[in-house]
Amino acid sequence: MATIAFQGNLAGIMRKIKIGLALGSGAARGWSHIGVINALKKVGIEIDIVAGCSIGSLVGAAYACDRLSALEDWVTSFSYWDVLRLMDLSWQRGGLLLGECVFNQYREIMPETEIENCSRRFAAVATNLSTGRELWFTEGDLHLAIRASCSIPGLMAPVAHNGYWLVDGAVVNPIPISLTRALGADIVIAVDLQHDAHLMQQDLLSFNVSEENSENGDSLPWHARLKEKVRQYNDTSGGDSTNGNRDYDHFYPGAGEPP
Repeated sequence: MATIAFQGNLAGIMRKIKIGLALGSGAARGWSHIGVINALKKVGIEIDIVAGCSIGSLVGAAYACDRLSALEDWVTSFSYWDVLRLMDLSWQRGGLLLGECVFNQYREIMPETEIENCSRRFAAVATNLSTGRELWFTEGDLHLAIRASCSIPGLMAPVAHNGYWLVDGAVVNPIPISLTRALGADIVIAVDLQHDAHLMQQDLLSFNVSEENSENGDSLPWHARLKEKVRQYNDTSGGDSTNGNRDYDHFYPGAGEPP
């Protein structure tokens, strides 16, 4: 067996470019974003830019503001009755839930109020019901952005903002790759929660691969493939992230272009 070891200079390599994290929608599945972020930390991948949609915006904001551990503690402490208490039923048109209970609790974890105050660059995506187009929150009220991005149509009441009604960003952009790239990310790590996880069960943090399989880049663990992408990117752009935008389509042909 051959062992793939991350050398001490990995963090230095990654700092030459801007790494973006696009966290997709997925309702309760979205808590798995916490595990993804922890896994990235474990292998030394530092994220510069975070964009989130729906539950991805909620988790992404906590990470961008260095409050992920507090969010994880809150989520893992949930009991069945805690979940029921957070479900504030609404008898008004627009949604089954008001959403005030859960977001009031979230504000206690996240005292930050402005997107600009996040430790990492952050943005959230919502949908404008009037135009049917996505709306990017890149500055301003952090909690308004998260609340709008999480407003699942029919389940949670929409959010009024500047004369428009906003709902879940997943209606038009469930995985905000284009937003992450528009914020300046050279490489985007996208988390899609819509696929069936049982079809791809494996130890994502395993560092061991066979000698034979190691010759084929596709058989390497995800973190080794990402490291190779970073190396290729630095070779192409000369380590200068400002010269590398032309290579987006080479690495991520399905990522789409910023508007």
